[in-house]
Amino acid sequence: MMQVKASRIVLFALVATLAACGDAVAPRTAAPDADPVLSGGVTTALTRSDTVKFTITIDPRQPTRYDLGEGNSLVFPAGSVCDPTKSTYGVTEWDKPCEPARRTVAEHVKAWLDADGHPRVDFSPNIRFVPSPQPNKWVVITFSDYSASLDAWYNILYCPTDTSACYDESKTDPSLATNHDPVSGKVTRRIKHFSGYLVGAGDDDGSGGSFNRIQSGSTLPSANSAPSKGRSGYILVSGRK
Repeated sequence: MMQVKASRIVLFALVATLAACGDAVAPRTAAPDADPVLSGGVTTALTRSDTVKFTITIDPRQPTRYDLGEGNSLVFPAGSVCDPTKSTYGVTEWDKPCEPARRTVAEHVKAWLDADGHPRVDFSPNIRFVPSPQPNKWVVITFSDYSASLDAWYNILYCPTDTSACYDESKTDPSLATNHDPVSGKVTRRIKHFSGYLVGAGDDDGSGGSFNRIQSGSTLPSANSAPSKGRSGYILVSGRK
């Protein structure tokens, strides 16, 4: 009995240490200026056997929140979406000023669980968000993944394409670091655009980024095919044209 209690104490201490490590690196994202309005999405529990497809309509005039399957969410502060008909898009464009959208923007979403039970979400079309130094103006995405929340090595990585390496954007931009919350079992971070993200245990690939056993030349699993066991431990958020 004493050994069991001791093991539990060690486990709780390890969880607290991992949480502290994540908090030391990742900036806390502030809440929007006003409480976001729940504006749609789905609260359905995601499964391995089916892909949930739905559309969210972003109203750029007010702070909004969308459910992306059970436990997953996306929050937009008011005025945070670039006008997709007038803004540029690409790696060199994320921090450039843009004209905020004044009309609603529709995004098509697909959500499911991979073969190992990790949620995956795809968005289309590609859009980017209004740059701001103020955390309460940031677009924030949250995923429910208990195993990732316990492991400080797991971060939300950026994948430029389906066949490219996946990078930890926080290596060059600390505002994009992942927050781990082992109490709620969730991971969350700021995002600057919709395209190719995954939660993975990354290793430095020598170019300032990270990858999760998905090398250049490998193909990321699609919504219609189950990932192999060698590609476990990620949540993908990709913007497909």
